[in-house]
Amino acid sequence: MTEDVKMGAVSDVEDSAAVLLKDVGYLVTFDDDQRELKDVDVLLTNGVVAGIGDSVVPPPGAEVVDARGLLVLPGLVNAHQHLYQVGFRSFPELERVDMGGWLAGLHGRTLSAWRSNHFTPESVGLVAKAGMVESVLSGVTTIADQHYVFPGGQSDSYLESMIAAAMDVGVRFHAGRGSMTLGRTHGGSVPDEVCQEMSDVLNHAQQLIEDHHDSDPLARIRIDLAPCGLHVDRPEMFEEFVALADANPGVGLHTHAYQEYDTSFCLEKYDATPWQMLGELGWQRRGVWLAHMVDVPHSEIQQYAAAGVGIVHVPAPDLRLGWGLAPVRAYLEAGCILGFGTTGSASNDGCNQLGDVRLAALAHRTTGRDPERWPSVRELLQLATRGSADCLNRPLLGRLAVGSAADIAAWSLDSIDRVGVHDPVAGLVLTGISDRCELVVVGGKIVVRDGRCITVDETELARQARATMTDQT
Repeated sequence: MTEDVKMGAVSDVEDSAAVLLKDVGYLVTFDDDQRELKDVDVLLTNGVVAGIGDSVVPPPGAEVVDARGLLVLPGLVNAHQHLYQVGFRSFPELERVDMGGWLAGLHGRTLSAWRSNHFTPESVGLVAKAGMVESVLSGVTTIADQHYVFPGGQSDSYLESMIAAAMDVGVRFHAGRGSMTLGRTHGGSVPDEVCQEMSDVLNHAQQLIEDHHDSDPLARIRIDLAPCGLHVDRPEMFEEFVALADANPGVGLHTHAYQEYDTSFCLEKYDATPWQMLGELGWQRRGVWLAHMVDVPHSEIQQYAAAGVGIVHVPAPDLRLGWGLAPVRAYLEAGCILGFGTTGSASNDGCNQLGDVRLAALAHRTTGRDPERWPSVRELLQLATRGSADCLNRPLLGRLAVGSAADIAAWSLDSIDRVGVHDPVAGLVLTGISDRCELVVVGGKIVVRDGRCITVDETELARQARATMTDQT
């Protein structure tokens, strides 16, 4: 039953001892064969999975973790996030508003924080770091962030601060260099004060790629190009980002689409759907992933699959803003690349991707009377692991097989809220209060042990992050 060990040269592997997960209670691989295994060993060496099977022999010096009573999955992959919004949660005036009111309120709050010197690279880095720790505690090992807010039009080092935070926490990080280049003066939907000139955006994006992007298959840090959307960016911005991505292997393209607001904007301004506009701008291709995709014309869905674009299901904010649910079953039946995300904490209020999987499992049951069409727990967990990794074009992430990334998330099967559970996978999503992981490993390095993040001091980080915020009670 033991798989053969096979290794490849990896440019960014950290010097860390091998880790053997001994006698894993239940292992869900999401590999090509969709294997689920009981009472097996998992060996992690040199940043990859080196063996899965019975009585795997670890190399000298390996750390052996007693994994009895643990449910082990590939680390979750959050394919759409705005970590700066961790500092902008649960404003009372934004509890019940539509998209227009929410955008106006969020931008107003952001500009107010910026003017009072509470929106700085340091403060954004701290709240983003808090969001990263919150994420890894719920099993996330890779975060794809889209940072598009540069108040005053200046390319301050917000992303650089977040990259440093990711390295401290130990999470894999896709830093999406976002943009807003179409302000209200020119027919857009956001204040001019949060917009930038295209040349400034491109110069900063190029510098980020040169300084931080790693195209290695097991890279810790990647740079993506992520305009906020067709309703807040010039069409030329999308075209310029395509050219820059083409010149830099491994750089992805990401944006919002079909959030109602951008749909009506494109139809009124361009007499085209968002998908048609993206096609004109060179974005109907692999390496592109689109977040939300709620109010889509069903006639286009086969085109999304044929083009190979990724789609990120983001149920919590879609429900919070009253849009309803994306047509997940139709996407799956069409063969679309489909992942999962949380989006930012201003429209989600949390970074708990596992909690959002539970929300999706229940919310989709309101969309029809045929239970066979409801997304299953396993389908949704696959979206949150392998599917999201495929959106990011990271085929070594989101699955557990020999040679894949040594990214592991593990939850206890023995906690009080798991009593009576007969299917541990369904039980993880549908029962109890134990979203917090017992163990998280990223690239072979333990990040969470015994339910606590061990790479940073959670309590001190929370104190520091709160101190940077205005109106924090």
